[in-house]
Amino acid sequence: MQRRTWLCGAVLLAALLAGCSGGGTANTIAPVLPTPTTGPAIQHIVVVMQENRTFDGVFQGYPGANTQNFGIDSHGTHWTLQPISLAYSVDINHLRIQFLANYDGGKMDGFDKEVFGFCGVTNPCVCPSHDFLNDPSCWVYGTHFQPGTSQPLAYAFVPRTEVQPLWDMAAQYAIGDDFFPSNNGPSYVSHQFMIAGESGHVAEIPSDFNQTWGCDAPAATTTAVLTNVNPAPPYFPFPQQFGQELPGPFPCFSYNTIATLLDNHGISWSFYTPTIGLNLGDIWSAFDVIYPVRFGADWVRNVKSPESSFFTDVQSGNLPQVSWVMPSFLNSDHAGSLSTTGPQWVANIVNAIGTSKYWNNTAIIIMYDDWGGWYDHVVPPQLPDPRTGMYEGLGIRTPLIVVSPWVKHNYVSHAQHEVASSLHFIEKIFGLPSIQTYTADARADALDDMFDFTQTPTAFKPIATTLHVTDIMKQKPSSKPADY
Repeated sequence: MQRRTWLCGAVLLAALLAGCSGGGTANTIAPVLPTPTTGPAIQHIVVVMQENRTFDGVFQGYPGANTQNFGIDSHGTHWTLQPISLAYSVDINHLRIQFLANYDGGKMDGFDKEVFGFCGVTNPCVCPSHDFLNDPSCWVYGTHFQPGTSQPLAYAFVPRTEVQPLWDMAAQYAIGDDFFPSNNGPSYVSHQFMIAGESGHVAEIPSDFNQTWGCDAPAATTTAVLTNVNPAPPYFPFPQQFGQELPGPFPCFSYNTIATLLDNHGISWSFYTPTIGLNLGDIWSAFDVIYPVRFGADWVRNVKSPESSFFTDVQSGNLPQVSWVMPSFLNSDHAGSLSTTGPQWVANIVNAIGTSKYWNNTAIIIMYDDWGGWYDHVVPPQLPDPRTGMYEGLGIRTPLIVVSPWVKHNYVSHAQHEVASSLHFIEKIFGLPSIQTYTADARADALDDMFDFTQTPTAFKPIATTLHVTDIMKQKPSSKPADY
C-alpha cells in the first residue's frame, strides 16, 4: 500500500508535540433497567462507525437529499466531482488544522490546500509568528491530484456501484443529510465523542499514531490539546474561539463515558473492535483511552476482539443491549485500505440483525467519524464548548444511516444531527441522564425525527451483497487500526 503522504505532516506534528512536552468473555444479558421510554419498541441499539467519507461523496445525487456535484477551490475554480474508488491508494490530510484550511472561515473552498509542512521546520519559508502549528501563514500547502489530471483529489465522490448497499439501506430506511462529527478533527477525537461526548479537549490524533491510541500507547506518546489562550495577533486569521493547539498529556483519561451510565443501570453492552497485533499494540478501541475501563472489569467483560465476534454473539442469542461495532482497516472505507468491502461489511451487520430474533426491537445507527479530507459543500455549524467557549466542532458533514423496523421508510432527515446524537439516543431509549451537562450528548438531538413508533414494524428485506459473513470470518487481521 502506498504510504500516505499526509502522514508526513502528522509525523512532524507528533514529533514536535512530543518534543515540546518532554515526553473477552461472553456478555451476560441483564434485564432492561429502567424500562425503555418507547416501551418494547427498541431494546437493542447497534452503533457502527465507519471511516472518513463525506455525504457528498457517498450519497452524491441521492433523491431528495442535499448534495452538490461540484466544488470551488481557493482560486475560485469550479471542479465537477469525479468518481474515485474506495480502493484508491492515496489518503488526504484530515488533521484538525486541515479542517481549518478546508473550512476557510465558512467558505468551504480550501479542499485544494493540503497541509504538507511548516515554514521554518520542513520548509525554508519564514514563519512570522514562530507558532507554526497555530498560524496558517506558516503552513506549507500542496495538493494530491486525480490520476492523469490536474484536478485536486478531494473533489470526488465514490462510484455508485461501490456504495450500492448503502443506497439500498437508504431506500428502505432513513438517512440524514445534515449530520456532522461532534468534533472538527480526526478519528481519535470523534471516537471519544462517540462514547463520552467529549475528548478532554484533545484536538488531534496522539503523537504515536501508528500505535494504540490510549492507555496502552508507548510511554512517550502525547496529545495536542485545544486551549483558549489568545491567538497571536495580528496575523492569526481565525476567530479566537478556534483556540490554539498546545502540547497535552499522555492519552489515558478518566472522564466519564456512557459505559458508567450503562454499568450503573445494569444495561449490557459490548464494544467490538479489531485486534491490531503485537507489533502495533493491543486493541484499537475508544475505551482504551479511558483508564477506569482499560484497567477495570469492563475491559475483560465488555471490550471484545476480533470485531467479527459480533456475528457470533448475534447468532448465539447473546447480543447485548448496546453494541458498538468497529471495522477492520480492510472494511473501513478508509482511503488507502485498497479495498471496496466497507459498504458490504455494513450490510452484513444489518443482515445479521435483520435475520435474527432481534430485528423487531433493534435500531442500527451507521455513522462516519470524519470527512477524511474529501469535499463536502455544506458549511458545518461551529458550536462553542460550554466550558471554554472554543469551537471544538462540528466537523465537515458525513453520512448517517439509521436502520430499524421503526424508522420512517425511504426518509431523508434534514434535521441537524451529530455523532453525539447516538449517545443521546441511547440515553433516551434507556431513560438515562446525559453523561455531563457540558458534554455533546446534552446538546445533540436524539434522532427523533427519523423514527415513527406508531407505525407497524416492517418485515426485513436482506441487503444484497457479494461479501458474506462466512467471507468476513475468513479475512486475515489487517494488523492496522481502521484509521492510523
